Amino acid sequence: TSPASDRILVRYDAGLINQLWSPIVIERPGGRVTIRDLLEGIHAFFQTRLTHAEVEYISSLGQDNYRLLVDAYRRRTTQRRLGVLRDWEWREGLKRVDCLGDVRWWWGAWVTHNSDGTWQLHLGLMNSTHRNT
Repeated sequence: TSPASDRILVRYDAGLINQLWSPIVIERPGGRVTIRDLLEGIHAFFQTRLTHAEVEYISSLGQDNYRLLVDAYRRRTTQRRLGVLRDWEWREGLKRVDCLGDVRWWWGAWVTHNSDGTWQLHLGLMNSTHRNT
């Protein structure tokens, strides 16, 4: 990273879900965070399994939220060419990525600078129907 940093805060817009989880923190103590660290950290964050309490909270935010969450889970686990991984993914259950619905494709990232001299990275996601336009 430039400037060199051993910790990067990544913000993302996931609607009401932002109230549930804090920003993504990518750290490399005593080192310099790399693009690889950044991409692996974002991936790991969204591959985290949802707890029962998180599913309950998300469901309470809207009448159709549970159905939408399960629909996204089914698309992720059945419509991709996972081969032998399909059963493993199915057993893993609901994950944070399922909360993103169709807005889960990488759009980009940008930096904002704060008045106290710190900065943060913003993750841009987009709907899959717009990825080739």
